[in-house]
Amino acid sequence: MEKAGVKESIMDTFISFYIYSCRIHVFRKTIDEIGDPKYIRFLVRDEGPSLIMEAYYKKDFQSHRVSPKGSAKHGMEISSMPLCMLLKNRLGWDPDKSYRVPGKTYPSQHMAVFDLSAAKEISNTEGDDAK
Repeated sequence: MEKAGVKESIMDTFISFYIYSCRIHVFRKTIDEIGDPKYIRFLVRDEGPSLIMEAYYKKDFQSHRVSPKGSAKHGMEISSMPLCMLLKNRLGWDPDKSYRVPGKTYPSQHMAVFDLSAAKEISNTEGDDAK
């Protein structure tokens, strides 16, 4: 993807969903790559199996405050029953399982896009420190 003659650096990333506890793990590297925003929000596409995480400018019902840099070495945990239940129901995910979803960050657009159709089941005890 090019913008004004500058090739954008697109990076691989992951996001993890722990359906049983309605937790989402976002890697710190991903947050940094989208511009280390104060807030983020998630958007789920109706027409395809994509989840967008984008930098957001304010606190409201659809945003999540980003943990300050240094407070979490590898990432941050977000509790979101609505998002976890939406994905569980839409994708047929097992409520007792956890899933890791691959994605790409787009730094110039301050967002990451995750391919929900490529989700892989992970063990509930598996740490996210590996990535």
